[in-house]
Parts: sequence; structure tokens; C-alpha cells
Amino acid sequence: MFPHTRLIAELRSVLRELLTHEVVNPDEDPHWSGVMFFCATDERTRQLIERIELLASEVFFDSCGRAISQRLRALAVDRVCVKEKRKRPADQTVIHITLADKGYITVSTTRF
Repeated sequence: MFPHTRLIAELRSVLRELLTHEVVNPDEDPHWSGVMFFCATDERTRQLIERIELLASEVFFDSCGRAISQRLRALAVDRVCVKEKRKRPADQTVIHITLADKGYITVSTTRF
């Protein structure tokens, strides 16, 4: 088994847990990676999002900072859309993980 296969499975699991978790979002902020959201939400939500960001960073980017499109498609979780953002700085790769009707998590890296 490839290391990324285990990480993708773990990422799927954490995303499913976040989908079923009652997220505290008093400001109805859709950007769950933002500082304002982190200040307003509960500790369990922060932990889940931080784990998703960490796993996504390990799985979705190659050593040069480019998105690995096969792995974006391999995630395949119901009610979750993963896309590389096209409008971004030229030296960055930005990925949005959108949880249907809830919010989105942004993961980015610098390209080398």
C-alpha cells in the first residue's frame, strides 16, 4: 500500500467526521480556515479542521508544490468537493475543500 493511500483514507474519515459534527459557527462564516472562524468555533471543530489541513497538505501537493489531480479526484467523499483554485498568485497552488451547505477549507502551498 502506498503511503498516500493510507493518508487519503484518513482524510476521508476526518472529513466524514466533520460533516456529522455539529460545527459552532455563530458568524455563519463560510471560510473555515480563516482566523475569525477559528476564534469563534469550538475546540473539536478546530481540531478536525487542523487535521484536514495537515492531511490535505501531505496528500494533495507534490514536492514542487503542484496539485496532484489524481489524488484530488481520489478523495471522493459524498457532499465534499475538492478543486484547485485557478485564480491565485502565480507562485502558489490553492485547493478548496468545500463541504456542501456548510463551508470550505483552504489549503495552499508555494510552488518551487
